[in-house]
Amino acid sequence: MPESREYPDAMAPLDGLRHVLEAIASGASDLEPEALHAVSRIGSREHSAAREQFNQLESPERFAAADRLRQAAVSFAGYDFTNLFALLMADGDASVRTVAVHGLSVSETADATSLMLATAQSQEEETSVRMEAVTALGAVALRLEIGWASDERTLGVVPALRALAEDALEDEQLRAAAIASVAVMSEAWVAGLIEDAFDSDDAALHLGAVQAMGRNADESWLSWLEGSLYSEDEDERLAAAMAIGEIGSEEGTPLLLDLFDDATANEELLAAAVGALGEIGSEEALEQLEQLRTHPDPSLRSAAQDALTQAAEADDFSDFEPPLDSIDEAGPSDPLID
Repeated sequence: MPESREYPDAMAPLDGLRHVLEAIASGASDLEPEALHAVSRIGSREHSAAREQFNQLESPERFAAADRLRQAAVSFAGYDFTNLFALLMADGDASVRTVAVHGLSVSETADATSLMLATAQSQEEETSVRMEAVTALGAVALRLEIGWASDERTLGVVPALRALAEDALEDEQLRAAAIASVAVMSEAWVAGLIEDAFDSDDAALHLGAVQAMGRNADESWLSWLEGSLYSEDEDERLAAAMAIGEIGSEEGTPLLLDLFDDATANEELLAAAVGALGEIGSEEALEQLEQLRTHPDPSLRSAAQDALTQAAEADDFSDFEPPLDSIDEAGPSDPLID
């Protein structure tokens, strides 16, 4: 058996970061994979030097750089920028911290989850950034619900989201986001949480409950959502249509079709109804979408075609089998969590 050999990386982490930042600043459309791989190896040893490189940039430039790295992580799962996004969570600009949260959500590692959880619970952090973290943690809750996550560091996500949702001293919009995020769980207490928020006099909590009904995906919410479809609040009507699509039950099809005979339904609401029909994907829903392809309104014709395309893609994806091991069990070998 030939002797195995280890080959040194072609580019050092900090050199890779410098290369990437210069490329972004110059307006380069593509970033070199070699440099991106180097950036993904940034660890605690490079913490101070990496921060210094970012601090040389103005806030808009830091935001642009963070967002380009987030996009790179979305395009190729082999890049793990958890450590880099972690140091950006200490940036002085809330918009940079927000895009860092988005980047951490792409990482889907236990270390990234820990950072997002700390952000969501931080009373010192701005509410807008905390809300982004809460929303991102909804994806973690979903992975826990379907058995795609098992690392012990992810197990505190659901209790934390519940605590935020139930805390009357918290910002109402943050609570609403927490309710929508935790709604994916099949725990018995979730329905009561949604009902209480729906009955609340607070508009944000009420709207969050409508959104949560969709994420909960239980057919029993359809009777609640039918009333919301005709609310005086346009945002609630829109959220209700989208929620019916998320539930995906054939029973929701007639509720959506009735909107096309409602003179008060605006273009945005009808477009949402079209998208929801595509998500339901039943025979009746698809037949209606085919008819809408000849609707006088060109925007609805286009929306119907997009919905049919997405329904076909979803049908092709239905045979997908989830992996046996959770990605949350893996994390960067040199975590950077301050």
